[in-house]
Amino acid sequence: MKVLQVFSHNAVAVESVDGETMVLVGKGIGFNKRKGDRINRNVASRVFVESKIQRIVETG
Repeated sequence: MKVLQVFSHNAVAVESVDGETMVLVGKGIGFNKRKGDRINRNVASRVFVESKIQRIVETG
């Protein structure tokens, strides 16, 4: 996973290999991390995945 943004020492936004955007939260997970660094998902205590909202169009 590639770091997109460091929010704090305890939260980072990342992009997975599949292109999904996630927020990883865990003690010290963002410490000394910069945009573009690689990070392992297993070190996070919580993972928030961005949902894709699809609009349903009714015809009739």
